[in-house]
Amino acid sequence: MSKKFLSGFLKVAIGIGAMTYVFVTYWEPKNGGLGIKDLFKQTPDYWLVACIFALTGITISCQVVRWYLLVRALDLPFSLRNAFRLGMVGYFFNTLLPGSIGGDLVKAFFIYREQPGRKAAAVATVMVDRLMGLFGLLLFASVIGGIFWATGDERVATNPYLKKIVLVCSILVGIAVVGWIVLGITPERKVERAGELLKSIKWVGPPLAEIWGAVALYRKHPRLLYLTIPITAFAQAVMVLYLHLAVRVFPTGGVGSFGEHFIIAPIGYIAQAFFPAPGGVGGAEAIFGYLYTLIGLPEQTGIIGRLTIRSAEIGLGIAGYIFYLAMKAEIPIEEAEKKAESAVSVA
Repeated sequence: MSKKFLSGFLKVAIGIGAMTYVFVTYWEPKNGGLGIKDLFKQTPDYWLVACIFALTGITISCQVVRWYLLVRALDLPFSLRNAFRLGMVGYFFNTLLPGSIGGDLVKAFFIYREQPGRKAAAVATVMVDRLMGLFGLLLFASVIGGIFWATGDERVATNPYLKKIVLVCSILVGIAVVGWIVLGITPERKVERAGELLKSIKWVGPPLAEIWGAVALYRKHPRLLYLTIPITAFAQAVMVLYLHLAVRVFPTGGVGSFGEHFIIAPIGYIAQAFFPAPGGVGGAEAIFGYLYTLIGLPEQTGIIGRLTIRSAEIGLGIAGYIFYLAMKAEIPIEEAEKKAESAVSVA
């Protein structure tokens, strides 16, 4: 049994197990909230569902444009049209399929295929794209959450959990900004040396060295990198908005305010990215359910909201697969996976 097959199997098993746990635990009404079974007795607000689909599509588009700018920042030949084609393929893989090579690395391969002498740059584009998304979520929670806190929003300023989240996010954002400034003024020789030192650390060293090297490539091309920050911020605002709408698709009772969602939504999206299952299935629902308890509301509301968002993700993931079929003649996806894995291993 190959490691790739075993890894994919385990991810699917974890996702199925987590989702089964969520459904079994919250099938019946609990803690003052509706049971998941009650959803089948209600008529959803289809107008809100349509808005969530549209807003999810806007978010994906922002992410694709951000990736396109990151590719162009390294002077790699690339068109916006191809960015959307490959971005949708990547979204399909990341959302619906398991495997050791995700959609991000398949995207990296297609860029590397055009510039075989710049493997590190190709991998760096998708890695930094992920990092910018993570930084944007932390920045959003710290800045917007801090504004709600400072202006005395009752549901934020009186909640110790939300204030703690804002503080932690602010500290992490500060560390990231200081790190970027230090990297910018550090001589090239010392940057390379730091990468070698990171690589020598057991277990975590190699991936940390890859991240360090990817970020270091962009210190000479900061202009387009800075341009991705407002794009990322807009995408995060849209993500918060469709969570705010998703918990209202079914009449479940109490729901969070904008201020509360601006803090818990980014944390939920960050946490689900680390859950080892396709699209964070099962884990994402449990995470948002837990975050809803921090604002004094039933877990079911967060779970049902996340399930509603997942329906949009699945629909748009299928649309991504249709995009893949249109580009299938360029290179079979199985070959792309193998070559992407090879490219990453020697980068």
